[in-house]
Amino acid sequence: MASTSERPPAFRLSAVLSGHTNDVRCVIAETSRPPTKSPRLASASRDGTARLWLQEEKGAAGTQWRESYRWCEEDRAYENAVAFVPPDVEGGRNGYLATAGADSLIQLYPLDPPQSEPAFKLTGHAHNVCALDVSADGSKIASASWDMTARVWEWTGTEEGYACDKVLVDHEAAVWDVLLLQKEPDLLLTAAADNRVRLFDLATAQVRYTFKGHTGPVRALAKLLPEDLDCALFASASNDGTIMIWNYQSGDSITSLGSHDSYIYSLTSLPTVGGGGLASAGEDGIVKLWNEDDGELDQEILVPALSVWSVTALPNGDIACACSDNLIWVFTRDATRCADQATITEYEDKLELHSAREELPADGSPNRRPRASPSAPAINDESALEAGGQEQQVKLWHEHEWQEMGEMVEGPPTGEAAGKNKEQPRMEFDGQEYDFVFSIDVADDTPPLPLPYNRDSDPRSVASTFVQTHALPDSYVERIVDFIHAHTRP
Repeated sequence: MASTSERPPAFRLSAVLSGHTNDVRCVIAETSRPPTKSPRLASASRDGTARLWLQEEKGAAGTQWRESYRWCEEDRAYENAVAFVPPDVEGGRNGYLATAGADSLIQLYPLDPPQSEPAFKLTGHAHNVCALDVSADGSKIASASWDMTARVWEWTGTEEGYACDKVLVDHEAAVWDVLLLQKEPDLLLTAAADNRVRLFDLATAQVRYTFKGHTGPVRALAKLLPEDLDCALFASASNDGTIMIWNYQSGDSITSLGSHDSYIYSLTSLPTVGGGGLASAGEDGIVKLWNEDDGELDQEILVPALSVWSVTALPNGDIACACSDNLIWVFTRDATRCADQATITEYEDKLELHSAREELPADGSPNRRPRASPSAPAINDESALEAGGQEQQVKLWHEHEWQEMGEMVEGPPTGEAAGKNKEQPRMEFDGQEYDFVFSIDVADDTPPLPLPYNRDSDPRSVASTFVQTHALPDSYVERIVDFIHAHTRP
């Protein structure tokens, strides 16, 4: 058990990276970059762009981050994921940046030097691609999609570039994350919205183990002690707010860590040089640091954003967070890389605007401060749902206030009424007939948005597509699913 004196130093603010004009959905560090070169980050955003960030030495002024390149295609759907693909000099393969998003495409852009046109486009997924992972040698790319599959793409050494080698289909809902196991390249972990983690044998495309324990969609995976290739432990995080530790070789559940107050979206393991441990982040706007030795909570970092979508660890031990405030926040345990006073002041001001109650410590340490109000979304059942009324509404807690989220308009009756009147006419929307057409109010100053639905449709897929189409927070998905279930089940 680590004593207080043995625990690593606290993270403090290092930098804030601005440029994106919408939620930054993913940030990833280039872990294969030689230590003699400046660290790089890549980010993906709902603004439809992917960006490359470079940290430069500024002498006595320390270090400074700058945007070094931007990939932006006209009318490109929003981006969800990015991954660095290391080069293979001997094999003649260049290094690439892989991007993926709502258009179901995976695109690989040359990196050194960066080029605006993709060298390869990987097609095959039928829905939003939400996560990517790459093998240490760059020969494999794994992808996760809302089409309920994970795919593995292999380098062919031809003009084709990468080709789909395996399609993993044993999921009952959207696949949120994938993790290639570097020591055992024929194994892949997947995290899915059916509350399960699965270990696939890529030689056979069959499930070796199914890890059960979470009570909500599993959103993130991370291998523990990544520098120790013999370590068989990994972590999973879920919408249920918990982090669970497993052994992928035995299939056993080892333990669980503390929890978040809301959905957990991202996990990353920290290198030993940065003090080691595990970082988690999610809908509560907090990054939590878990001790490598005993699994206890070392620190909570409050980020001035509603959601922290992604967290990544740099080789030097710093962490970067991609957030719903359109920014990337970087934190460090190294005093030589701490932010200047102007940046700390900006951080303080944003925290105050985010309704934090306590004063920021004078040393600029970004420790957690309690929120003025909860951020976890919830249905206001008593005041929003009228069981016997002609019009039924649902509200969502979002941005610290109740927002009217849905109004059920005419549709086939449910419950006893459904049995009495089986000839209820279907509703027409956009030239097609549906069992239901819900009207979803997302803002007071805009008309309600129609949500057509058939009884044989998958509620989660319909809700996810609706949220994606209208660029709504991911936290709406579960609420819409609950709303659909409440009003369509007989």
